[in-house]
Amino acid sequence: MDEGAQLVVFDPKVKDRQIISDLKHPLISDDPDRVDRLVTICHDPYVAVEGAHAFVLCTEWDMFKTLDFTRIYDSMEKPAFAFDGRIILDHDHLHDIGFHVETIGKVVGPRKFTIPATPPPC
Repeated sequence: MDEGAQLVVFDPKVKDRQIISDLKHPLISDDPDRVDRLVTICHDPYVAVEGAHAFVLCTEWDMFKTLDFTRIYDSMEKPAFAFDGRIILDHDHLHDIGFHVETIGKVVGPRKFTIPATPPPC
């Protein structure tokens, strides 16, 4: 948001006002008005990603494992990025669809292997 990015949030378990309150917290944003301008809450995961350049998964709700990622990919701008912050998605499947996949905690190679984020000690 510091660079003006539009953020569309979908969370099936958290109330809208809690999401906005969390994003307006002084440790997250020094400009609460910017949150009002740039953040939209959406109640449908497919609508939330329409026209997006990326999606970021930050929760471990089971429903995210069963979404139709081909449908999601088809509705997004290309190149389309998937950021899996909980490492719960099938990265091979996402790559096969066409996503550029990034994770937090490990680097995912283009197919069926994982590259450690830090090299092993010598």
